[in-house]
Amino acid sequence: MLKKIRRQDCLELYSIFPLSNYNYETEEENFFYPKIFDQYIFTVASKSFKGHIKTIGIELVNLMAILSTETLIFLGDHQNAWRRQYNDHKPVKEALDYLEGHNIGKQFNGALKVDYSELPVFTKHLAWLTRCNAALPNIHFIDPQQNIVGHICKYGNLHLDSINADTDAVLKSFISSSNLISLPECIPQPLGRPHRQTLL
Repeated sequence: MLKKIRRQDCLELYSIFPLSNYNYETEEENFFYPKIFDQYIFTVASKSFKGHIKTIGIELVNLMAILSTETLIFLGDHQNAWRRQYNDHKPVKEALDYLEGHNIGKQFNGALKVDYSELPVFTKHLAWLTRCNAALPNIHFIDPQQNIVGHICKYGNLHLDSINADTDAVLKSFISSSNLISLPECIPQPLGRPHRQTLL
């Protein structure tokens, strides 16, 4: 299942979504990011970007189970539409066609609620859009209980922030038994098997 939510409705329901907007009077970018308990960056062992993102999608589904949630909600940090920039690179075109096939119009800039059955496919397409479409906002996701904030960056790394101590403990327990590999900073990952970092 993939369900659209109007942008304003989403922000009224879920106040922790990161946001950015340009202030034309001060000519500065304004940012909002929620107060977090801790933050993490992860990669996975993979031989290709395709395999990398497939594994990330599986791990996100596993994380949903640990968090006892059936959906994640995705929203861009500024008002650009999901399909604003056309790109004829095959995997990006497939991603844009995927959104169009789910009735995501060219002007839609709201949130997408994605359930666990749809998440692996959605994650694949989101990763390619993030990697190749510069006009796309930074797409963050949260759980409906607003215990985590995360995003997949242009390198394919998974960024996860815990909002409170209880969720952080659950997250640490999940990570220790997952295929996620902790990174000290967000860097491009060479294809192959990265060195496993110890989670502090």
